[in-house]
Order: sequence, then C-alpha cells, then structure tokens
Amino acid sequence: MKFSIVHTFDAPPSAVAEAMLDPEMPAFLLKNHPLMEEAIPQERIEEGTVVRRKVRYRPRPIIKKVGPKEIPPEMLAFVEESSFDKQTFKGSFVNAAVRDGVKKHLVNKGTMSLKELPGGKTERTIEGTLEIVNVSFLLRPLTAIAERIIRSEAEKLLDGEAKCVGEFLAQKKGSA
Repeated sequence: MKFSIVHTFDAPPSAVAEAMLDPEMPAFLLKNHPLMEEAIPQERIEEGTVVRRKVRYRPRPIIKKVGPKEIPPEMLAFVEESSFDKQTFKGSFVNAAVRDGVKKHLVNKGTMSLKELPGGKTERTIEGTLEIVNVSFLLRPLTAIAERIIRSEAEKLLDGEAKCVGEFLAQKKGSA
C-alpha cells in the first residue's frame, strides 16, 4: 500500500529540518507524544549537510490481544534508519521492525521532503510504502485489512510527531 502524508509547519524548511533532526527531539517526543512509549537514539552521523541516524521507537500498543493471545508491546518496536540532506531538504527512511517475526513480514520505507510555502511556512510530505509480505496464500485476503489498520496507526503517530515538532519549534523560538 502506498501512502502520502502532508503536514504544515509555521517555520521555514531549515528550522523544521533542524528541529526534526535535533538530538533532543527523541526525548521531547517521549515526553510529549501520547502514543510513544520509547524513543532511543542509537546512532547519528553528520557528513556535510547529510544527517544519517538510527532511532528505536516503540509506540503504545493499539491492540492488547488477538483472541486469547496477548500482544507484547515489543511487537510494535521498530528502528528508523534515515538519511536527510539539510541543503536539499530531502531524505529517505526505512522503518525496520525489531522482532524478527514481524520484520520478515512488514516492509515500511519511503521519502520525506520539505517545501517552502509563502509566509515562512513549510510543507512536509512523507511518501512511501507499507506492505505485509511473505504470508501464506490463506492469509493474503487479510493483509489489505491489516495494512489499512497499520497505515491508520502510523498516520496517528506521524500526526502526533508533527504536533511535537511544532511545539519543539515554538519552544526553541521562545527561548531564543
């Protein structure tokens, strides 16, 4: 399933990029994002204008059980491996599940771009794919339903993240 999610920020692209990539952002997300239970930076490398990073996230479980089987929160953990160029305002990401059983069945990757809008605003567009793969023939009819549920939850996570980026920008602007 392909997706496109757009958010608008009341700041120029350079400020939005700096906020999204700020080393303090994962801690800010953890404190302020109602759906996030874990946000742990694992790696950050700056090469010129390009920032490469790995951040482990674990959202709050949306489903506690499937039938009699409990879903452990760790099932939802993933590592974002991303690269973003602060000069071109374009980047790419792969969100890899931490659990092997999930990782072999879920593919989530895409691109992100920031575009300057009139009035010093920024439009962020995240486009990508979210697919359930390598499932038995009998389960394939359920994959479209599962992909829609996962996409909906991912959009809620990104909407919350965008709100946090906006709050982070306002906080930084207020302390300047």
